[in-house]
Amino acid sequence: MVSEEYIRRLYVEKTMGVISDDDDRWLQEELLQHPESLELWKKLENDLDTNGLRLFTDKIDISKDLATVRTHLSEQSISISKRRRLSYAATAILLLAGGIFFSLYLVNKDKMDAALLVNGGQQKADTNQVQLLVGDQEEVVTLDDGHTILNVAGQQVRKEGEMLIYNKDIAGSKTNTLVVPPTKDYKLVLADGTKVWLNSSSELKFPMTFSGNSREVYLKGEAYFEIAEKADQPFIVHTDKAKVNVLGTKFNLNAYAEDHVITALLQGKVQMESPNGTSLLLSPGLSGRYSKKSGFSQEKFDPLTVLSWKEGVYYFHGTTLLEISEMINRWFDLPVNFENGELKHIRISGLLDKKDLKGFLHDLNTTAGVRAMVIDGTLHFRL
Repeated sequence: MVSEEYIRRLYVEKTMGVISDDDDRWLQEELLQHPESLELWKKLENDLDTNGLRLFTDKIDISKDLATVRTHLSEQSISISKRRRLSYAATAILLLAGGIFFSLYLVNKDKMDAALLVNGGQQKADTNQVQLLVGDQEEVVTLDDGHTILNVAGQQVRKEGEMLIYNKDIAGSKTNTLVVPPTKDYKLVLADGTKVWLNSSSELKFPMTFSGNSREVYLKGEAYFEIAEKADQPFIVHTDKAKVNVLGTKFNLNAYAEDHVITALLQGKVQMESPNGTSLLLSPGLSGRYSKKSGFSQEKFDPLTVLSWKEGVYYFHGTTLLEISEMINRWFDLPVNFENGELKHIRISGLLDKKDLKGFLHDLNTTAGVRAMVIDGTLHFRL
């Protein structure tokens, strides 16, 4: 007889409508040929009727299954259809605190309940545009207008899709600021060859060309950097809370929070420096955190979790719904209101797709008993 855990997992997939054809056929044969499996299946049905999914999810190894799905989803060569099937499978291995299964990823949109979202059931219209501010806002260039060559302060800057490219021959002295609004993300290639990925609700201020003894930029929000190596001209990223001194390296810098900044180093060497002059030197595989209250700390990090936003997905592990709400605000341009304060502290492990807020809200409502409604442009969470 197969393990009880495997039957439980298939039951959840079957209940949520994401079981594969092969698994469904195998399951039917298993239930016909093995009375023990059939008895367990009936018990699961009774548990669901009585207690929802809470009762039987505690015995499933969530972390192992989620890690497997994440590994497959991270493979760049994976086809879209296979990625979609894997994300469906992930719905059966995501949880809320207390053992409640919760799909944060792709769902069948035909199952969306019209009552989930009020006021027409529509998400806020996506009217924000990525903009480039030239100098002291002397000029505002909209980057969503379809042009491939932009005139910026008398210099030509190339645009390829959602990427802005400054070549090394640019001679402009003006400071530019790339402003990425909620719901968007954007890529930037600086004049020295450095590549920058900007997350939603982020800004990067930078010179059109680098001169002097250092290359300095200013970040608000979150960005991933691949720094072009120039040993004689160090790269410095300034934030409101600390700065990062860089040589040739790859790292992610998250400065969203008001009280701290986090640098995650993948390759090379960076030194975080506080306003009072204290510093922390990071090695690859470590993330450094600085706050005025607690100073510096460092720990190991999971690159897939930290960098998943570049692929339009967020991976969570023990993340509170309050923290998730901040991501929703940035990704979907929706302020969030908790009508029941205890909901803020629910911890979630799983996936959130940037293109599927409705799926998130649907499953939060149907599988966790948490009601989610958009009223007058604000997302409300309630019991």
